[in-house]
Amino acid sequence: MTGKSGIARRIFKSLALFILRSELHKAKQAEEKAHLEVERKFRLFDGEIDNLETRLPKCGFLPIGELTMTDTFLPALKDEDMIRIRVESEGELRRRILTLKDWVMIDGERERREQEGEIGLVASLVLRLVGRLVEGNPPLSFSKVRRSYSSSQPGAEHGSDVQVVVSVDQVKGLGVYSGAYLEVEIIVPVGGDVKSARERIRTEVFELLGENRDFVPRSYLDMLKEATV
Repeated sequence: MTGKSGIARRIFKSLALFILRSELHKAKQAEEKAHLEVERKFRLFDGEIDNLETRLPKCGFLPIGELTMTDTFLPALKDEDMIRIRVESEGELRRRILTLKDWVMIDGERERREQEGEIGLVASLVLRLVGRLVEGNPPLSFSKVRRSYSSSQPGAEHGSDVQVVVSVDQVKGLGVYSGAYLEVEIIVPVGGDVKSARERIRTEVFELLGENRDFVPRSYLDMLKEATV
């Protein structure tokens, strides 16, 4: 990354944060503090989605709903960081979510620190246009259909008030990495108990998949970059 490119990306990140805060203020929403997204992703194979549909209610998860999501990635300050606009579609309804993420090391493992909020169409268009000028190329994007489930009584069986969200994704646009994935996520405040969240995820995945399966360490963005080389 050249010096000019680094400056442009730093300015773009500041613009994205300014737009996020302005949109939240305009909507009279409290600015969301950065939190940690403790999340693990697992590849699903033939027949496993049907099995999950049966096991999820038995494990205490209730459906949230199904959304079609299109993720567009804008230039971030570092290659491993992320600035994303997600368009969520449910019937005729559309929502645009701006998310900024960076990696932090906690107890020898990486976790995502993120800030996000809903933005309007004009703000989305401005970010896409400026992002393309900074990057010099059209932004990368892919789509997925996501069915999400939430623990019906957050943490009741585990003696905590942690809420676990499970998502089953059917992903398109990632080349050889397209297909079905399971994501299990717990949101933890910065400085919160990340170790317990990781243990909870391992427990839930074992109950849902019936085995201690290795998670996929690569993000969808990493897969997308490789698929579009």
